[in-house]
Formats: sequence, structure tokens, C-alpha cells
Amino acid sequence: MIYPNRPTKRKVIRMKLSPKPQLFLTVSVLLMILFASAKALHAQKLRVAYTAFAGTFTILWVGKEAGLYKKHGVDMELLFIGSSTTAVNALLAGDVDIVYSAAGAVVDANLAGGDLMMVGCQYDTGQTSFFTTAPITSVTALKGKAVGVSRFGAFSDFVARHVLKKNGLQPIKDVALLQLGGTREIIASMQKNLVQGGSISLPLTLQARQLGFRELLTTETIALPFDYGCFIVKGSQVRAKREDLKKVLRATIAAYDLAIQEPAIAKKAIGKYTRTSDNETLDATYKENVKDYALRVPYVSLTGLTSIIDFHAAGSAAVKKLALEKMFDNSLLQEIQKEQLGK
Repeated sequence: MIYPNRPTKRKVIRMKLSPKPQLFLTVSVLLMILFASAKALHAQKLRVAYTAFAGTFTILWVGKEAGLYKKHGVDMELLFIGSSTTAVNALLAGDVDIVYSAAGAVVDANLAGGDLMMVGCQYDTGQTSFFTTAPITSVTALKGKAVGVSRFGAFSDFVARHVLKKNGLQPIKDVALLQLGGTREIIASMQKNLVQGGSISLPLTLQARQLGFRELLTTETIALPFDYGCFIVKGSQVRAKREDLKKVLRATIAAYDLAIQEPAIAKKAIGKYTRTSDNETLDATYKENVKDYALRVPYVSLTGLTSIIDFHAAGSAAVKKLALEKMFDNSLLQEIQKEQLGK
């Protein structure tokens, strides 16, 4: 009978020692997992309110869906609040930490005694189209008619007044402005001919076209300097939560890069939040809100903010007394860019 060779004493010793490197590797991997888990566990919880199911929120949605905010140390909870005014009130009350909306919300709040600031804005151009019912072939033909807006002071109101004044018409005096509550309500009111025009943004512009409304002006022809997609916080937070806000901004830049590199990921996020599966809608929304107008490094635009100040000044001379430099802070993004250049 043949027996297998018995391991020598030396071999036995080696066999006893051999698990040590494997044990070391296992422990190292476990430590890495525990470290990553601890880091995720201690990620700063931030509640962020966004105010519409529109394409201008695409970069924010991509960052959330791809886990980029968590990766950069922020446990972001996204909350939908369908009005910038309501969202800002929630911010002032401490119910949310950041509002992602238009710069006009900051102007209104600070005019009322608030202390809000923007630390970044994804867009410096207002993105929308101006539609009319089929019989209206020009803006001047709206004289004596009505235009729908979601709410007075909202972006749709800003666009409507801008378009009318640019074409020699006085809002209210020459053209009635009706507050309807939202873009879908503007479309419904146009169908009933209760209003004859209004600002409609993607993805609802495609629905407006399908219904036979006339697209008189596009984002390019309206050419409206406007800060939108802004991270709005309390002034005190810029100091107290500076590092957390920088994490949010770093993740947002990463989200922009991902959206550019992987259009399918961005379109999936658009589809999820807008409940849209139509490829034409997704393609058009992605093109305008990512490729055409989104800023990679979302600096607040002074030109866009000044445009908003001028708009509000028509209704209140006190707006002109607001200090522009107290309404935004680009220094966080400047620090981030210096960090990236130093790597």
C-alpha cells in the first residue's frame, strides 16, 4: 500500500504560518469596509427642497440618483415643495437646509428682512419658451388679452413681463396677468382660451406643441439673463456649514460631468422625476438643460441677479437698496477650483 508523503516538520510549520498573510488581507479589507461604512454613517444629513418637476433640476437629480452627494460626504434628502415662496419659508423655519430654486426667491426673502444667500447657480440664462394660442401670431397681438403665470413673482411671471415689455406692452395695463398655480394649469387654461399665452418650459413644451399652441419665442430668442437652479441657504450657514456646502458643490460639479459623459444616466433621472418615458421629450430636455445651458462650475451670475433686481424694482423701489454682495457668495466655488488646480 502506498501512503501519501507526510509533510515534513518544516512544511508543517509553513502550513501553520501560511494563513497569516491571508488573515492580514482579510482584516485589511474588513477595516476598509468598516471605514467606508463609518464615513457613510457620519455623512452630514441635509434636507434639500426643489420646487418643480422641470429639466432645470436635472443635475441635482443626477447627483442624487448616482450617489454622488453621499460619495462626497452628504446624506442628501430631496424634498419637493411646489413653490419657491413656500420652500423659502421652510428654509427660514429650519425645516429644510437648502432650497434649490431661482434667485428671485432670495430677493423676495431679503426684501422682507431675511438673510439668504446663494452659493451657486446652475444656470445664468432663463430656459423657457413663450407660447400663445394658435390665433395669436405675435406678442403685440396679445394686447387686450390675458397671459397666464404660475404665481406672481415666479419665473413664469418674470418671463411674461419681460416678453411683454420687450414688445412695447405694459403688463396689467395692456395685457392681463392671471395667477393660475402652475405650468400645467397654464396649459389647461390656454386650452379653454381663458388665457392666450404663457411661459412653458421643458418637458411640457412638447405637450404644448402637440396641443397646437404656437411657440412664439424660445430660450435663445427670449435671451433672458436669469440665475436659476441656485443653492439657497441662510447667511449664517455659509459660515457654520461651509465645509458641508463645499461637499454639495463638489458633488454637483461631479454630477454635471457624469451627465455630460453618460447622457443615458441623466435621461433616466429626468424620466424618473418628471414621470416621462417619451424619448423625444427626454432628448430635448437633456439637450437644453445639460448640454446647452448648464454651467459646469455653477458660479452665481451678477448679470442674472441684476436682471432679477431690476424686475423686482418695478414693484418696489426698496429692492434697489438691497446689497447685491450680501445675496451671493462665490468664494466656496473659488476655493474648490483652487483645490482642484493644486492636485
